[in-house]
Amino acid sequence: MSYITEEQQVEELKSWWKENGKVIIATFILVIGGVLGWRYWQSHQITSRMATSNQYEQVIQAYGQNPQVNAAVLQKFVEENKKSSYAIFALFDQAKSAVGQHDLTLAESSLQQAVDISQDSNLKAIAALRLAELQLQQQKYDAVQTTLNHISDKAWEGSKQQMLGDIALAKGDKAAARAAYQQALSSENLNSLDKQLLQLKVDSLSQ
Repeated sequence: MSYITEEQQVEELKSWWKENGKVIIATFILVIGGVLGWRYWQSHQITSRMATSNQYEQVIQAYGQNPQVNAAVLQKFVEENKKSSYAIFALFDQAKSAVGQHDLTLAESSLQQAVDISQDSNLKAIAALRLAELQLQQQKYDAVQTTLNHISDKAWEGSKQQMLGDIALAKGDKAAARAAYQQALSSENLNSLDKQLLQLKVDSLSQ
């Protein structure tokens, strides 16, 4: 390769860099900035979750010591963190405490709030099932069916159908109960114990 050819290539490279260098530098800065920004966002998210977790522990500890006095503290935490799963956990804790104190009105209210604000389909389903079970114990059958309508995730279909079967059975409709139990049995997400109990229910209604 001759010296002249090399000079031409150098000049062409210089010309190309003059035309495109700014774009390359700007792109590089954006990429580096994006990586650093993503890492900062991740770090911020982790720090925020840890802070919320610590706050949740403090709120639940205080609520457990004196539910009446610290009910407002728990509710304030829920309102300030309603997009977080910790808000749902706090409402679950409040409902559990209320059931232990035989305050079914508060327990129902806490679980209803959890159903209403949960943005996670699994937590919403768990809240709905707990609320439905509480309503079923109080023979609020229409309320139970309304509550179960909040469950749309197929992973919870078996539990939902089992509850619908319990409602039908409580109302004296054995045929509907058996159909619901059989549908629940076809679910792939029930554990072996639930399936055994369901099969016993189906067998008892088939006699």
